[in-house]
Amino acid sequence: MDTTAGTSPATESMPLHWVVSLRAAASGQPTFLFFPHAGGSPLSAGRVAAALPDTVGIMAVHLPRQPSDRGGGPPRRATAAADGIANALLSHIPPLRIDEAPALILVGNSYGALLAFETAKRLARDGIRPARLVVSGFRSPCMPAADIPLYRLPARQLSAELAARFGMAGGDADDWAVSGLEHALRADLEACDTYRYASAALDVPIDVLQLRSDPSVSSEELQAWKRVTSASTRLIPCDGGHFFWATHSADLARILMRAATLSAHAAQDVAPMNSN
Repeated sequence: MDTTAGTSPATESMPLHWVVSLRAAASGQPTFLFFPHAGGSPLSAGRVAAALPDTVGIMAVHLPRQPSDRGGGPPRRATAAADGIANALLSHIPPLRIDEAPALILVGNSYGALLAFETAKRLARDGIRPARLVVSGFRSPCMPAADIPLYRLPARQLSAELAARFGMAGGDADDWAVSGLEHALRADLEACDTYRYASAALDVPIDVLQLRSDPSVSSEELQAWKRVTSASTRLIPCDGGHFFWATHSADLARILMRAATLSAHAAQDVAPMNSN
């Protein structure tokens, strides 16, 4: 990851799928890696990226979306998606010691929260410890899915369920066929619905955004994020709904910069962080 100020975006040097680099960080500044919701794209992080200071680095997950894409199309398991993302990152991040590496903060919403968690585990196994996770709109990975699998629903019923649960304007079957969205959306939903937590030590602080107008996840499911890390967790109440990135981008930018400040202070503290 190039962290030299003034360096042009490294999008062309990254793999066609998995991750795009939109802006390099200035020296000493953090890089935020955004993991969009199910069916999302790097554009999902556009408003937040615009609200963040020009000095911070911006990267975004870009999963394969079409059946013809390299590797057989969208991954249908969260662990497979995390492997692809981590492999793309590891090919561009020097294998430095943790205290020498630039701060990398993973930011995930909905399905992206699950992918951020699994990617952090994968990176940690290869010697890259993210400075922090900031997650929203998804149950703790250790909590089981409580609902019937969305990815199996007929198109019109799926559209209605997405609108009811998340406020997502899903469109109808004809709209999805024209846009090519349905295949990618169903793959992402299948990855959510089939995920099973495999206990493994993760030593990364996690900030959990509690979106007051998001009925898709309960307070209990959010509180349970503290059970998947040995580091600290913070529950941060926020006004806004499931698509907080789009509707409250300035608020999220402030939260992220505060998270970066906390991570910078923690990096200077030799004492280990304790779980809340």
